[in-house]
Amino acid sequence: MSKLVYATFLLSLVVATTPGSFREQQLEYSKQAQVDAEGNIYVSSEQGKLIWMADTKHCSEVHEANDQQTVGCRVIQNQELGNTVPSLRLEIYRKGGYKGIIEPGAPILDWHFWKDGQQVSVSSGLGNGPATYALYDSATARLIEKLPEPSDEGLLPQWAKSGAQIQDESVPMTAELTQERRQWIAKVLRRIGKIKPGMTRKDLLAVFTTEGGISTRTQRTYVHTECPYIKVNVRFNAVGGGSSGLDEDPDDIIESISQPYLAGSIID
Repeated sequence: MSKLVYATFLLSLVVATTPGSFREQQLEYSKQAQVDAEGNIYVSSEQGKLIWMADTKHCSEVHEANDQQTVGCRVIQNQELGNTVPSLRLEIYRKGGYKGIIEPGAPILDWHFWKDGQQVSVSSGLGNGPATYALYDSATARLIEKLPEPSDEGLLPQWAKSGAQIQDESVPMTAELTQERRQWIAKVLRRIGKIKPGMTRKDLLAVFTTEGGISTRTQRTYVHTECPYIKVNVRFNAVGGGSSGLDEDPDDIIESISQPYLAGSIID
């Protein structure tokens, strides 16, 4: 057995038989980028210790790349006016405490990491006109590629497409699937139509579940159990005369229920 192999074996044996406190100290050397509860943004040093880079008050938007070592901050241009002023600068914080600055020359409309944080895609413009798309190297903030907004967003390269656009394009579209979706929607509408005033909250919960946002015992928005984008607004008559939002009763009586509608999710 060579000296190197033997030394490696001994080190592995020591770690495996070492008390937990020492192992926890070892874990201190595998820290990743993070944002703590106070809003401080950290990246890891080459030795694995955390390096403070900024706090979230400096940023209107913060994202961590998939490599868990790179963090992007869309900088607030004016602290007093906050997000009402379009941002012109994007800061990229990397392992080792390095900071890159990207300034596309126009307000930043959207941005996201690409290739697990190796690159950054930025769209910029005035908002009432065509956008410009640019791809930057995260390590150097160097411009890699730039192009104007095409007439059809489907012509954009993958790096320039938003996450929502990529998700939309991934949805399979066939005649058979379209027919199935129509049938499912019809089934959902028929089931919702069976929920009537006079029925109970318990009856409603067989079809719907609660949604985030402001609510009380007597008024709440519900989302369909199979699709959170299908919603209804419901008013109740509280049994026992109570009205507190903290004591909902499954026997509360439905006073009115809105027509179903589509809307994005609300998260408290």
